[in-house]
Amino acid sequence: MIMAEYPNISFEISKEKDEIVCIEHPNGIPLKISGKAKIIKYVESVYELRLKDIQASRQLLQIEWGKIHYKVMKRLREIMDIEWPDKNITGFMTLNEICPRDLDTWSFFVEAFANVEARKGICLHEITHFLFFEKWKQVFKNFNEKEFNKPGLAWNLSEILVEPINEDPILKRLVPSTAKAYERYYKTKINEENESIMEHFRKMYIDYNSDFAELLKVSYDEIKHLKSMNVL
Repeated sequence: MIMAEYPNISFEISKEKDEIVCIEHPNGIPLKISGKAKIIKYVESVYELRLKDIQASRQLLQIEWGKIHYKVMKRLREIMDIEWPDKNITGFMTLNEICPRDLDTWSFFVEAFANVEARKGICLHEITHFLFFEKWKQVFKNFNEKEFNKPGLAWNLSEILVEPINEDPILKRLVPSTAKAYERYYKTKINEENESIMEHFRKMYIDYNSDFAELLKVSYDEIKHLKSMNVL
């Protein structure tokens, strides 16, 4: 049996990229700092004092993720019923608690000083997004890439559905500590049953997860309906 080819994931350190993330998301820095100059000074000081810790964090994550990489990628492929593209993925270490991703470069950020299980959860969350939008392009031929980023409806839907995807029993055994969605998806109630957005779409996922293409179609119609009602 020939092993299927999947994207490789490499974890890297870039102080310059980390500075950009911290400037763009200052509310995610552990020490609350404002102003570009102060943020850059903070990042540079941490890298000067704790570079060895960041390097050790990167190395440990590369080793631990390597143990589950093939099984995770295989399971995500099975769930979404789509082959992985011929691309590789890069995870950059960051001091930030906010870990954005870039669909163009297939890169994301992972919090350097979180415990390794939490970091694995961030990785799973972000790479799920990458394959999710490849499936989206396959299902919706006239897709608009602007919807793939905040505040697009496709972006919202990916942030909601990533949680039930990552709660798949096989994935959960591989990555027990999964990243949570935005708080508003749990707090916003949408019907007379006092059901939250997350509960509503989790039920939809259970109903349609055997046909991921149909799940996307049905859930996209539903999120457009919620938007028209000013719920989202």
